[in-house]
Parts: sequence; structure tokens; C-alpha cells
Amino acid sequence: MKKIVIILWLLACCAASNVSALDLTFAQKVGGNWVPVPSGGSVTLTCKQNYLIDEYLGVKNNTTQTYCIWMGKSYGQKQASPFFDTFCWDKCYNQNETKSVACLKYNPGQTKYSDFRIEYDPQGNLGETVIRYTFWPTDAPGDSAWITVHLVSQSAGISEAGETPSLTVSPNPCFGEAVFSFANAGAGPGNIIIADLLGNKLKTIEVAPGPTRVKADLSALAAGVYLYYFQIANRTGKPGKLIIDK
Repeated sequence: MKKIVIILWLLACCAASNVSALDLTFAQKVGGNWVPVPSGGSVTLTCKQNYLIDEYLGVKNNTTQTYCIWMGKSYGQKQASPFFDTFCWDKCYNQNETKSVACLKYNPGQTKYSDFRIEYDPQGNLGETVIRYTFWPTDAPGDSAWITVHLVSQSAGISEAGETPSLTVSPNPCFGEAVFSFANAGAGPGNIIIADLLGNKLKTIEVAPGPTRVKADLSALAAGVYLYYFQIANRTGKPGKLIIDK
């Protein structure tokens, strides 16, 4: 009987030794390259006060186990109120939603660069907001990894603010075709983005350097309310609302 107990104990120890603790590495894109950030580390994302932050962070499963991973967010003591933020994991969430409703599967050693997305609108305010994003597996919710993100809104200088493309659209509501207009010439190159109210990008319209007016066929979009904004390199302009009628 004693031998049986010892054998069972050894089998249990072996089984436990084959289970890896959750080990994630994150990544931030800097200058076109993905820079690794360890679990428990932090990154700083910045924007001018009239712009948005719209960034993806990479996530890598460093273990030999397959995990279905959940995520949630919590705010730090430092907040540049008022502001609007959202995160995307299995889908994009509203600001008051702090936990994903589904998990995403990560195979051993797998890295994904388009699952984890952060959007932040300082709403014209200056300052810093700190948000901690925590990740945990389905079978071990107490076994977590996390990253702290510092979202910083900085003041735009006079000359820089003067170069910010101001974008409007007409007609609004529109009925299939819309004209986007820039207040100043030479806005491009960049992209006009059409997104739903959760920030999911639905249409990208390329803008070449020079033009002040861009026509766009939006007939493929369903009737409803959308966001539109202009994006240059890593900068995202303040969004406006577009109504599409049928």
C-alpha cells in the first residue's frame, strides 16, 4: 500500500512538472521594429492633445503549452480626466468594459501582433493616464501576466498645430458618396479611416500629397453612424462622426 501511495505521488509530481506557468512577452513597435517588453514591464505611448493614440502591442506565448488567454484592464491612480479609451482583444470594447468576454488561443511559442490594440483619446486635455492590462489563462486565472501602459498627451507647438490637417465631410448624412475636405493643402500622404463606434476600421482611403478634397464611395457600408479621421504615419487626427443613410 505504501508503495502505491509513493508511485501515485511521483506520477502527480511528474504531471505537475509538465505544466508551464503562463509566460508572456509583449512587444512595442518602435521605428518599424518590434521591441520586446517583459511581463510586468511598461511602455509609454504619446500623442499631441488634439490627436489619438491607436497602437497595437505584440503578445508572445513563451511556454510549451497551448493557452486560451483572457485579458482585462484596470486604471492607475494617474488619470488625465476626462478622456476616452478602449482596448481590443477578441473584439473592441467600450470604455466601461474592463474584461474580455472571450479568450484567444495561443499555441506554444506563438507571437501575434494584431490581437492587442489600444485606443486613447485625450479629448484635447494634457497629461498622463496609466492603465494596466492583465492576461490570464482559462484553466489558471490566478496565473497572470501584465503590462503597464502610460498614455501621455502633450502640448502641440504653434507651428506643429498649424500643420495639423483639419478634416470635414459633406454631405453629412451622406447617401453613398462623400467628399472629405482638408482645411489646408498638402495634407497627404496619409489615410482617411472609416471606423465603427467601437473603433474597428472598416474602410481605408489613401490620400496622395496635395489635394484638399477627396471623393469616396461609401455605398458598401450599411446605414448607421461611423467615425472618420485622418492618419499620417503614427499620428491620428481627432475623429468626427459621419451618418450614412440609405
